[in-house]
Amino acid sequence: MKILAPAGNFECLKSAVYNGADEVYLGINQFNARNNVDGFTLESLSSAVDFAHLFNVKVLLAINILFLDSELNSAVNTAVKAYNMGVDALIVQDLGLIKLLSENYPEIELHASTQMGVHNLEGVKQLEKYNIKRVVLARETPLEEIKRIKQNSNIELEYFCQGALCVSFSGNCYLSSYLFNQSGNRGKCKQLCRLPFTLEKDGKKIKRGYLLSAKDFNMSNRLNDLENAGIDVIKIEGRARRAFYVATATKEYYNLIHKKPFFMDNIKLAFNRTYTAGYLDGNGDIISNIQNHIGIKVGKVTKINFGKKFNQVYFSSNREISKKSVLKFLGDNETTISAFDLTEITLGNYMLTTTQKVGPQDAVHLIVDEELERQSLEFFVKKPISVSISAFPNDKIYAKVQVDKLEFEVYGATCLPAVNNPLDEKEIASNFSKSQLFSANLSVKTNGAFLPKKDLNDFRRKVFSSAYDNLVSAYKRNLKPFEKNISGKIDRFSSFYFTDSLNFNTLEKNVVYSPETYDIKNVQEFINICNKKGKTPFLDTPNFALEKDVLWLRDIISKTNVAIIANNYYALGLPTQIIIGGFLNVFNSVTSNALNLPAIVAESQEESLRYKMPYMTLRHCPIKTHFNCDCNSCAYKDGISYKMDNGKTFKLKRKKLSSCTFYLTD
Repeated sequence: MKILAPAGNFECLKSAVYNGADEVYLGINQFNARNNVDGFTLESLSSAVDFAHLFNVKVLLAINILFLDSELNSAVNTAVKAYNMGVDALIVQDLGLIKLLSENYPEIELHASTQMGVHNLEGVKQLEKYNIKRVVLARETPLEEIKRIKQNSNIELEYFCQGALCVSFSGNCYLSSYLFNQSGNRGKCKQLCRLPFTLEKDGKKIKRGYLLSAKDFNMSNRLNDLENAGIDVIKIEGRARRAFYVATATKEYYNLIHKKPFFMDNIKLAFNRTYTAGYLDGNGDIISNIQNHIGIKVGKVTKINFGKKFNQVYFSSNREISKKSVLKFLGDNETTISAFDLTEITLGNYMLTTTQKVGPQDAVHLIVDEELERQSLEFFVKKPISVSISAFPNDKIYAKVQVDKLEFEVYGATCLPAVNNPLDEKEIASNFSKSQLFSANLSVKTNGAFLPKKDLNDFRRKVFSSAYDNLVSAYKRNLKPFEKNISGKIDRFSSFYFTDSLNFNTLEKNVVYSPETYDIKNVQEFINICNKKGKTPFLDTPNFALEKDVLWLRDIISKTNVAIIANNYYALGLPTQIIIGGFLNVFNSVTSNALNLPAIVAESQEESLRYKMPYMTLRHCPIKTHFNCDCNSCAYKDGISYKMDNGKTFKLKRKKLSSCTFYLTD
C-alpha cells in the first residue's frame, strides 16, 4: 500500500516527504474543499511540485468542490496549468469538471473525491465511464464492500486511515449551507457538528454534549485488513493540521507498512479526539464526548498549593516532561497550560506554577511534547546523487552525474596548474557538502590542478542546479489552455411532492414516496394510490446502500416497475426511469448534460430552494449511542431531535434496509 499524506503548506509538504509519503495531496487557495487553509497559490504550486518530485513523491491536487457554469472554464484551466507544472493527478468531486477534463484532456489522471460519496461496487462501475483511475472511497464504506469492489473492478482504491471523521455521509452534509450559506461542497464548512447539542425526546431533554462530534479515524491496527481487501492507497486526513501532525502520522504509518517499530503514543500526541475504526465493520461507534485534542494521559494531580495570584500544581507523570510542553488538565473543567514554569521535584513528579484553575483530582494529559516536536521538525533528508569529478591542469573541471535513472555531464572553469595548494578530494567534498537538497556521493580524480574557490563554488552550484533541472523537467507538460465558454441549462425536475406517508394530498403532478422502510407491499400500494389520483409515482432511493440493499431495490423495481429518484451513483444503474435526486449535487449544466436526466437541484448558488435536503446523513446509530440499546431493543420513534444552543432543532428520521441510515431534517 502507498501512503498519501496531506500538505496544507510548504512546511507540511516537507514533513510528509521527509517521513516516507509516497504521495502528497494539496490544494490551492481557490477551488478546494479546504479553502480556509492558508496553503498554496497557483504561483507557489510549481515549487511545491518540484520539491516533491526531487524525492520521487507524487503530487495530487484537490479541486474537489462543486462549480457553477461561470466557474468551470477557470477550473479547467487551473487543472491544465497545474498539470503542466507537473501535478500527477487531480482529485475531483464535480462530475461536470470530470466530464470536461476526461473529454478534452484525457492524459490528465483523475481521482474521484470522497465527496462523491462512492461506497459500493455499483457506484464505482458508474464512474468507470469517466476515465477515473482511482476512487477515494467514502469513509462509510465497510470492509466487505471494499472486497467486492476490488474483486470486480480495476479502479485503484483509496481509503482514509487517520484523521478527522465527518459525522455526516461524504458530500451530503448541508447543515452549514442551509444555516449560513457556507457550503461544505464549496469548501466553506463551518464544522457546526463540533458544537454542543441537546438530545430531546418528545420535547424532554435526554442529554447534552458534543453529540455529533466524531472521533478521529485511526486504522493502525486494521492495515492488514485494508491491504487484504484490496486498498491500494491509505490516506491521512489533515490539510489543516500542523507540520508535526503530518510528520508523525506519515512516519508511524510508514513504520507499520515497512514492519518497523510503531509508537501509538506519538500519533496520539499529533492529534487525538479518541480513535475509532469508523464504519469498517458496519455502523461504527464514532461519537466522542470530547471536542478537542487530548493527547496522551501521563499522570494525575497529587497536590495543589493555592496562592493569592499563583497556584502550585503538583502532579505525577509516567513520561518525562520538557519545559514549553503543553499540558491539559481534565476533570470538572478543562484547562490547558504551557509548561514554562516547570520543576521536576523527583523522578516522575513535577510542580507547575500557574494562574489557571486546576482541580485536585484532575487527570494530566500531555498534548504537546516540546522535545519530540523539536526533533521531528528538525529532521530532514537529502536527495542522494552520484558525482564523478575529474580535475586536471589546463582542462575544464568535469562531472559525470547520476541521479535516479538519469545521467548527464557538467563542465566548469578551466583548471590551472597548482603552485602551492592543489585540489584534493577533501576540499571538493567539503565544498559539495554545501547543499540543502542533495547529498553527493563523490569520486574524484585530480592531479596537480588548482581552481579558485569562486570557480569551484560556481561548478558546485551548476552541478546541483543541473541535477534539479533534469529531475523536475521530466514532469513538465505543455497542454493548451481551455478556451470554450460554458453556458447551458440544468434540466430541472419540477412539480413534485415528497411524502413518507401513504396518506397524502397534493396538487402536484409528481409524487415521490420516501418511506422509512422499503416494503414492497407499501410501494405497490403507493403506486395504486397515485394511479387512482392521477399522479405519477416515484420511489426515493436512499443515498447509502450496501449490496443487499441494491438487490432489494432491484427486486422492488422489477416487481413494480416504479420510477425512482437516484440519490447516489449506484442508483444510476437501476433498470427503470430515473430522476436525479438532490444528493447527487447537480450544480451546473455540464453535470446535468453528463447525467442526461432531469434533476432535483438541492443547492443552487447556495440558496435554499423549496425542496430542502436533509441537513445530515448519519451512518452511525444515534439510538444505540445515546439510548444505551441494541437493535433488538431499538428505542427509535418519531419525536427524537437534536437542538442547537441557538434554539434551532433538527428531527431525527430513519431509513431502514439491511441496516439503518439516519437523517437530520426540519
